[in-house]
Amino acid sequence: MVNAVLFDLANTLLNFRELQLKPMFIEGSRDSYRHLQTLGLPLPDFKRYSMAHLRPFQRSLLWSHICRRDFNCMDLMVRVLDRLNIQLPKQEYQNLAWIWYGPAARRSHVDRGTCEVLSNLRRQGIKLAIISNTLAPACCLDRHLQEEGLLEYFPIRLYSSATRYRKPHREIFRMALHELRVQPDQAIFVGDLLKTDIRGAQRAGMRAIWKPAANQPRTKSRSAGVHHVIRNIADLQHLLPEMGVCKWAAA
Repeated sequence: MVNAVLFDLANTLLNFRELQLKPMFIEGSRDSYRHLQTLGLPLPDFKRYSMAHLRPFQRSLLWSHICRRDFNCMDLMVRVLDRLNIQLPKQEYQNLAWIWYGPAARRSHVDRGTCEVLSNLRRQGIKLAIISNTLAPACCLDRHLQEEGLLEYFPIRLYSSATRYRKPHREIFRMALHELRVQPDQAIFVGDLLKTDIRGAQRAGMRAIWKPAANQPRTKSRSAGVHHVIRNIADLQHLLPEMGVCKWAAA
């Protein structure tokens, strides 16, 4: 019996167009600098401001790759601002983090029918959760989900930027299952990456559903031991009843 469905975030619930770090960083740094100017704060010139953020970010990315742990971009931003003698109220730090995150949010969309699928699962008592590998702070991801009308469906959200683990580590799956109070064989995970999402969930004892990118051939699923593939979240309304998870009730 399945009692819970867990989702990856990026390119599963929130679909992002190809994200290129360099232009997004430039866009975010310009937007955040302009915002600070509106607050009337003494600022360094833009080049110094931008480079003060870029170098620690690059070092943190390298550290993350070596240690296989994600960092929180907001924590990094606060440290950089402190070095630049820019002090803000706590809420303003969150607003500034959202401005930095803006280029990613503007390049995203949600599959048509996603809210209907989530509503139907919730009505049938299926517990829902998110497990995401991310560098973004929870406040930005939660706000993005809120603006897309998805936050209310996910009382449990695990972001690797706020934990010691990231997928495919078993522990981050176990943490989510513990909060949901379900056993691994009572849960299904939906994700877009074979190595981190699908194999990670399977090693944690869960069944998995693969949502590959449009340019990925479904034949890859065979070699990865994936038996269930969807192209968009709305496909779950057909697949989950076939898997014996639930009946699909009319809204």
